[in-house]
Amino acid sequence: MTAEPPEEEPTTEEQPADLFPGPGSSWSALWSDDEIFALQEIETAEPGLDRTKDYPVSRQFCGNPDCRKPVGRAIGSQPPIRQGFCPYCGTPFSFLPKLARGDVVAGRYEVDGRLAHGGLGWIYLARDRRLQGMPVVLKGIINATDGRALRLAHVERDALIRLDHPNIVRIISYVEHPDPHSGRTDEYIVMEFVRGHTLQAVLDTGAPELRLEDVTAYGHWILAALQYLHGEQLLYCDLKPENVMHGGNRLKIIDLGATRGIGETGGSIIGTDGFRVDRDEIRRHGLTERSDVHTVGRTLEKLFDAARAREADPRVAFGVESLRRLLNRAVASFESRFASAAEMAEQLDGVHRELLSLRRGKPYGMASTRFENTAELLDAGLGVVPGLDRWTAEETPDGTIHDGLPPPKLAASRLPVPRVAESDPAAAHLANARVLAEPRKLLSRYEDFGDRSVELDLALARVHIELDGLVAAAYRVTKAAEQLGEWAAHDWRITWHYGLLGLAKGNIGEAFKAFDSVYSQVPGEAAPKLALGFCFEHLEDDEQARRHYEVVWRRDNEQASAAFGLARVALRQGDRDAAVHILDRVPRSSRHYDAARIGAVRVLLARFDGALPGMHDIATAAERLPDLYLDNGEPDGEARQRLVAILRETALARVLASGPGAGADRSGGLLGEHVAEPELRVLLERSYHELARHARDRQEHGVLIDAANTVRPWTKR
Repeated sequence: MTAEPPEEEPTTEEQPADLFPGPGSSWSALWSDDEIFALQEIETAEPGLDRTKDYPVSRQFCGNPDCRKPVGRAIGSQPPIRQGFCPYCGTPFSFLPKLARGDVVAGRYEVDGRLAHGGLGWIYLARDRRLQGMPVVLKGIINATDGRALRLAHVERDALIRLDHPNIVRIISYVEHPDPHSGRTDEYIVMEFVRGHTLQAVLDTGAPELRLEDVTAYGHWILAALQYLHGEQLLYCDLKPENVMHGGNRLKIIDLGATRGIGETGGSIIGTDGFRVDRDEIRRHGLTERSDVHTVGRTLEKLFDAARAREADPRVAFGVESLRRLLNRAVASFESRFASAAEMAEQLDGVHRELLSLRRGKPYGMASTRFENTAELLDAGLGVVPGLDRWTAEETPDGTIHDGLPPPKLAASRLPVPRVAESDPAAAHLANARVLAEPRKLLSRYEDFGDRSVELDLALARVHIELDGLVAAAYRVTKAAEQLGEWAAHDWRITWHYGLLGLAKGNIGEAFKAFDSVYSQVPGEAAPKLALGFCFEHLEDDEQARRHYEVVWRRDNEQASAAFGLARVALRQGDRDAAVHILDRVPRSSRHYDAARIGAVRVLLARFDGALPGMHDIATAAERLPDLYLDNGEPDGEARQRLVAILRETALARVLASGPGAGADRSGGLLGEHVAEPELRVLLERSYHELARHARDRQEHGVLIDAANTVRPWTKR
């Protein structure tokens, strides 16, 4: 740790609060998922004592805050001086160890030896005589005449006394002991002894076992500790790998000597080069939660680089990119950085689950705090039974299936909707209005709200997009951005709506750019990856579309829009089995389960490049069809009749294409009927007559009756 005087007093200025605070207000509500974020077990051997006799000469400075000049430096062949007086101001100094093996501090703590030295003090291992030799850590000041060091030691002591968090080293006591060299009384903090290794030690060994999901798990627990500290109105200020201990399967941050109060100004700039924010930010904003977030980002970057260098599993490549984007935002400029530890943790947790799902091949879903769980399915017909137009609008339906890719304009109104910030003045009004499904009713209700509101303008923009009012939609997004002022450029909600506008205009490149930016801002969210997958489909890059849909689907198998996207890619590649397989994996708990089952039956019956399905596929569709939920549960409703007609058409076409004797399948029939040509013609004729009863006009009725007459079996005259 280094501390340097600032060039001028840092200032604090108002920053927008995190608009989407995490669930609950206590650390236990935010950070309780031990199983998901379990750390690898690490061996905790007996501590190695520091045999180094001397404190680094390069760190020896006068303790007088008005002097701070180097002291005790070697001159010529003369060795360094460890104890003496400053030649510039006469202040005494001593950098000699104060305690030796066998010393007993406060009549209780017997010293084993030195563990290390920090930026301010020697750190000793001792045994508590009153608690059966339990190991403890004694931490004292190296140079007792250093007023700054004493003040920081008191800050650490006072901070530790009131803290109680499983990821922060715990204080046990505070004691005094005479300095054997000067006779002055020294102060020591007594802390719990944390077995294990610092993360810097893990890096120094080459981190052979470090995985990417270990990096995100470390980040989770580090951010848990910092979120707790911030709730106590404290900033840690000096996070780095050497200040984080991993022992067993637990993690703790240590060395709270740099702790500052939130909003505290003046004093030295505390932190470590390469981890703390730059001087300009401290001058402009002071030390903030964002500056702590920066140190977390730099710490995790070191671990990320080590883990990525050894990563050999191609399945996690997408997760690598998500983690890279997350760390880039953590160390970005003040305005673009995560506003709080909780905000960064939300996104890091999403990336962590993404890595786990890709590595382990099973879902690790979590509720989004940024997007609503939308009821809309990103599909344009694959999951529904075709209407009568299939027969009446085409002279001879050929059985080719449309893959269901929605047009961009439709997708703009079906992609996930951002959650409303609870702090917005229109939040309650918007929540009450959501029960209205009809867009024009929503528009009227929204416009009843008189006050200015970012969320209201964005909601109005979405309604105008649905109503094809693109000029009005763009106006509303602009109004929302104007209310945010200079922060609009860093607000992912504004960028998301620019993406929706791009889709509504049919400008896929513009939409892609916006959604890619949102991905960088909230890399743990599924919605931007889903939107990018859709853009890739329209850009005819099926491989990239597949990658984006797959990462969403693998993490949460209730994301049915991603499943339909994967099915579309498989259809375009002519892979019937793959399309059916992915639709079959949509779980019953999904609101789009029935649509997926309908889609699977339609795929089984579809032609691919003019080629009919085999009898095995047709028979499989026949087995599934009776179990589909159609027509609100009616056993013989209109939609079921249409799907039965498609089944019979396909079976007849297959029999005719296969020649005499074809038609027997493994079950001996389709929907309980024999499948030879004459019987199939009778069944299909019956289907067309049933469909004709549902015709909307005489022309449709005539087309269907003609189809029935055309397909009926020939009879001898």
